[in-house]
This record gives sequence, structure tokens and C-alpha cells, in this order.
Amino acid sequence: MPSNRRASVSDNSVASVIGSRLKEVRKANRLTLSRASELSGVSISTLSKIENNQVSPSFDIIKKICDGLDLSIEEFVRPGAPSQISGRKTATLIDGGVHFTSVQYDYKAHATEISRKGMVPLEITVRARAIEEFDHWSRHHGEEFVYVLSGAIEIHTEFYEPYRLNQGESSYFDSGMAHLYISVSPEDARVLSISYDPEQGGRRISNFMNPSAQEVPRKSKTG
Repeated sequence: MPSNRRASVSDNSVASVIGSRLKEVRKANRLTLSRASELSGVSISTLSKIENNQVSPSFDIIKKICDGLDLSIEEFVRPGAPSQISGRKTATLIDGGVHFTSVQYDYKAHATEISRKGMVPLEITVRARAIEEFDHWSRHHGEEFVYVLSGAIEIHTEFYEPYRLNQGESSYFDSGMAHLYISVSPEDARVLSISYDPEQGGRRISNFMNPSAQEVPRKSKTG
């Protein structure tokens, strides 16, 4: 039976962060709502509602906005971060990374300080338990490697029969083929997913996530 579980963050807090950032980016580029709508393909009313924190947009909408404004998702969620780092080196510590969530998956994106990179490393908690929970199947240019950190998953694709991976097992496949993961262990599975972009980073991180994923606001440190 499909799960009715909701994302683990409040829609209002997500909407507030994304809305403020969208307004900041749009004004910095001297774009009207009408022009931003033309560039992104997102309606003026939807953009206005996002900026005024009236809706929490799906990741599919965020992707359209970033593509239309020629921003990587890293540049959108980490304003001021350099697009290139000398030597192409970075480290993601235990409390680092950028977090996103959808009904089906929770994501921790690693190495977000480097934008438009050739590989996209994602740590994913798979909360979906049935394919009926998905509105969209993942599909993106390139190849994908997935390694099960804990629990067990079942991989569904458009060309092959579903197959199971247990902890310590992995799979490598053409990610242009529609695919999705569901947990088949008592606990939600955790996987490491590394997608390779043969265009060496010409695509954005949003292309490698479920379209409904939303950014999780970072908690401020105290003490």
C-alpha cells in the first residue's frame, strides 16, 4: 500500500527560504516577474506566490527557475559560493552538505561548493515503499552508480525486471533509462548515488533528483 508520509520539514519554512532567494536573484538580475516567467517557463502567478511564501514549490519548479535564470542549484542555494575552486578540491563534513527532501527520498548533496562538476554525489535515504508513491521517475543524461550503505533497496527501470540490492552491494547503469528506488528492508534504506555527467558538469544538480524534491533549510548553530 502506498505510504501517505509527508516530507520531514514544514512547507512554510521551505517556502520562506526559496521565496526570499528567488526574489533576491530576480532583482539582482533586474528581471521583472514577466521576464523571469518567459525565461523559466513558470507562470507569473506561481513565481509571485513563491516569492510571497504562499506556496512551497516542487523541485521540478525550482529546476525550471534555475535553468531559466542560468544558475546551478548550488549557486541558488549557496549565494556567494565560488563556481570554481582552485585545484577542484572540497570536503563535506558530517554537518555539511545541502539537504533536500521529497515524499520519496531525503537527500544530502555532497561537494556543493563546486558547481557544474562532472560527478554529482548524493547520499539518499529511501523512504518510498512502492512505485505508486512516485509521480515522476528519475531520468537524466549520463550514468549512475548506487551503493547501499544500510538496509536494502529494489531498483525499478523501464527496460529491466526489478532487482534487489542489500547492504554492501551496488549497481551501475545508464541513467538515461527511467529508474527509481524503493526500500524493501524494515528500516528506510540509505544509499550513496554518484551520477556522472559526460558533459562535465554542464547540467545542474536538480537534474539528478526526483522532481518533487525541495531544499531543507539549514539549522542555525547555537552555543
